[in-house]
Amino acid sequence: MAPASRPQMSRYGKWVFNIDRAQNLLEEQPRAVVQTPVADWVARYHLHLLKPGSEGKTWYPIFGPDQSHFSAEHAMQTDLDEPVIIATMEFDGERALLLIDGLHRMYRAMIEDRSTLPAFILTVAETTEVRVH
Repeated sequence: MAPASRPQMSRYGKWVFNIDRAQNLLEEQPRAVVQTPVADWVARYHLHLLKPGSEGKTWYPIFGPDQSHFSAEHAMQTDLDEPVIIATMEFDGERALLLIDGLHRMYRAMIEDRSTLPAFILTVAETTEVRVH
């Protein structure tokens, strides 16, 4: 019997999201694909600071996406037609969106000057379901 593979996880500051669980949820509860603006995510996640040749930084920010496993080479081989996954969290009645799957695709879209990428947006309840506590 082959060993079980580790679930794909995404870290944003102190929060960790189970991407495998998110993908399963999206398969079980299909929804429309929306277009998300690349420039907004590039600015929010400082993707313009990642240079071609960037490979696996050994840090992640206290507040922000974990870029410790970032690989520019891998990014340039990603499928830009595969929707990214955006989580929705709520703070003091205000909603906040987090890119939890697709950092490499967003980087490639920036390099290739794409204006939007396809995305799935999780609800607050779905985000809570895929968040690792």
